[in-house]
Amino acid sequence: MTIELIPVIELGYNNQDIQFPDKNPYWVFPDEWDKYRSDTYLKAGFKDHFTPYLQGSSFYKLTDITDNNLIKLTKDHTEEMRNGNYAREQASAFFGGYVLRINGQDKYFPQCCGDLSDIQYWDKLLTEDKSFFYQGHPEPQVTITTDTIIFDFTVGEFDEHFAPPPIDNRLEFRKIELNKALQSVKTELKTFADRIIKINIDEHLNIRDIDKLLIWGNNDVEENPSPNSSYLKPTQE
Repeated sequence: MTIELIPVIELGYNNQDIQFPDKNPYWVFPDEWDKYRSDTYLKAGFKDHFTPYLQGSSFYKLTDITDNNLIKLTKDHTEEMRNGNYAREQASAFFGGYVLRINGQDKYFPQCCGDLSDIQYWDKLLTEDKSFFYQGHPEPQVTITTDTIIFDFTVGEFDEHFAPPPIDNRLEFRKIELNKALQSVKTELKTFADRIIKINIDEHLNIRDIDKLLIWGNNDVEENPSPNSSYLKPTQE
């Protein structure tokens, strides 16, 4: 079994006075949603085209986001904080999370209100016996054994449904394989952090520990280690 955790950012910008597609959900009508999203990003002022991770979705791989778009994204996401409208402690990491990919097939996507700092919950699957896990809501029911982790997607939260729906109702994978995926994704996050740090310097944003804020969250670095140690919030269509 090969496990990958693919970091993705979820974009919003649904406040551009562009009509939503009348067909849902996006994974059934991807062409309509791709056009809508492309039009909203263009009107919002992004210079370059976005290529979605999943056609029709608002998820974008870190490596697919151009420098021009990342500059605007970083400025937009931190604007209210930089203007003093809310404190750093009220700011969030970039919205999105991690696509769980097993043997080359996408099994589980970030859900509503997930963000990049949810990497801590993937970490805790290996270090804690508790079954709590979060990557937005709804959340799978989690069972942790000595060597394995089981996700059960048959449970719902407040009648919410997973979007897009998981292919399998139940996933079981080994901790050792998840650990390999975590080491790989943390390397990718470190590279992404370097890009954000450069933007912080070049654009004179003057945000302390900007990579920690936008990726790891506001916890201590020791709690969210790297490998070496606002635009509108997205909505589910």
